[in-house]
Amino acid sequence: MLLQIDATEPEHWLVAEAAHVLRRGGVAVIPTDTVYGVTCQIGSVSAIERLYALKKLDPKKPLSILLPDIGMVGRYSRTLSTPSFRLMKRLLPGPYTFIVEASSDVPRIMLRKRKTIGLRIPDNPIALELLAQLDEPLLTTSIRNPDNQILNDPQEMALRYGSELDMVIDGGPLLPIPSTVVDLSGRDPVLLREGRGDVSALGLFD
Repeated sequence: MLLQIDATEPEHWLVAEAAHVLRRGGVAVIPTDTVYGVTCQIGSVSAIERLYALKKLDPKKPLSILLPDIGMVGRYSRTLSTPSFRLMKRLLPGPYTFIVEASSDVPRIMLRKRKTIGLRIPDNPIALELLAQLDEPLLTTSIRNPDNQILNDPQEMALRYGSELDMVIDGGPLLPIPSTVVDLSGRDPVLLREGRGDVSALGLFD
């Protein structure tokens, strides 16, 4: 199902339709403030397995968690320092993924031997409205073609993966630039990937 939603003023009832699909254990593509991501609810093991199968991902590969607000950071991270939390609070919502030590609330299927997880709060009206209606995090990863190129055309995603997806939200065109990734799991913050998020705003190199 391809669902068009206004990118700046999302229609509440349309977002509610998407939320219903995800609550049922569905897998959906949604826009973020970076690229489109394929998502499912964090509490649905069957949906997580479908997501991994869709992407043909090794379960050892990490997924990120989309949070509805900064208040949920403490639930999915442990031993996060005060400076690290302040950094996240200052830059989120925004195009950053922060790697933190995972708490026991992170599904075991995502961790295996890994002890860290990426946390995001996307600065996108559709994603934020969807997360607010769900009041529960979503798991996400970028969606790519067989050549490992990021897909950003919702209609192409629906055509290519339609039988494996329950919904594709069309929130307009996005540039194929992923988030900036910062590792906060160690003693000092480490920049792992420069993406859309302004690196100078991190204050890591003063």
